[in-house]
Amino acid sequence: MISGTVGLIPGTGIEHNWYGYVPVGFLLGGFIYMMWTELPRFWFGPQTKRAARTLVVRGTQASFIGALPAMLDVYGRAIFARGYPFQNLAESIGSIFFGIGIVTLSIGLILEWKRLPRAVDNAAHKALDMMKTSGFGLDDSRLWIGIDPTQNDYGSSYESAAEFVIVLNTGCVYGSGARGLYQTIIHEMSHVYLFQKKHPSHDEKTLKEIYDPIVKRFPKKWQWRIIRSAIYYSQEVFAEDTTFKVLEGARKAWAIAIIEYLRRRRAIQKALAIGSKRRMWGNALLVVRNCFYATEIERYQMPDSTGSVKKASEKLLSSLPPVASTAFDYFRQVFLGLRNDITLEDYKKTLEDYLSKFIALAEERPNTFFAGEKAL
Repeated sequence: MISGTVGLIPGTGIEHNWYGYVPVGFLLGGFIYMMWTELPRFWFGPQTKRAARTLVVRGTQASFIGALPAMLDVYGRAIFARGYPFQNLAESIGSIFFGIGIVTLSIGLILEWKRLPRAVDNAAHKALDMMKTSGFGLDDSRLWIGIDPTQNDYGSSYESAAEFVIVLNTGCVYGSGARGLYQTIIHEMSHVYLFQKKHPSHDEKTLKEIYDPIVKRFPKKWQWRIIRSAIYYSQEVFAEDTTFKVLEGARKAWAIAIIEYLRRRRAIQKALAIGSKRRMWGNALLVVRNCFYATEIERYQMPDSTGSVKKASEKLLSSLPPVASTAFDYFRQVFLGLRNDITLEDYKKTLEDYLSKFIALAEERPNTFFAGEKAL
């Protein structure tokens, strides 16, 4: 953008070949964004003090400083058609800094990736002992735990061929609070416990019986994902119940995380999509998500001295059609009414009605919603 804008101004020296600098602009812009936004978010935030992190942080900083002379040269020549004083000396010193930074950064990453599996393995064994002591023991002979830095969530779990898999994002390994390693891994182990005990909320046969007929009516893949996410929030209620019984302080940490999330603009920002139907479905899922978080605060009587939960809910609902408020109240009653001793038949009926109302909201069918008819 900078290259193109400057290139349209006569007298800059690049008005005839400005487009050649666009790839360079993207490269350097991406480098700056990575150094000052993405890497600091993971490495420079509050984390456990350790040698590997220090090396990565210092190596990143040294690399950026070392690259500055070259970046100044590129844009100095692009904009002013000239270099800058003592350029050769600056680039020589920059090359040294850049080399030292890359080596330091590489050593830090190597140490980090050697330590990550050990840290997760130690935490997993401790978490298994905590689950057993609390009366929620797992069959760990069929349990696998992996690390995947590319997944969006801090943790996820699923059943596959009578075995159970927990996948952790690297962000949770050295995180803290509700997004820290122990709370994340125990939360995912709570899901595995419910899978292994064939709890109604985690009975794959029942979920398949309800889910499969729906996706036949709504064949788009993005609709499948949204419906699956809506089911996920009903499962989360039971997993959180177990987590809070196992890990001391988990309830307080989760309350802090919820309130912090609801303070952000993203919590009330309506879905962005080209198609109106996709926006409607995205907004419906946003209503369910916010309702789930608000209900968690109410369900476990967590303090909210600033009123952030109520403010976020009111602001979101005021920006949506009136049916969203009715749906929010309905979802709230569903989440509050879920109990660990629920029977398979009762959960099945609850989930069918819950998804029916969700789809009515996603399709903006207020008459169907108010009439209580099924939208499946």
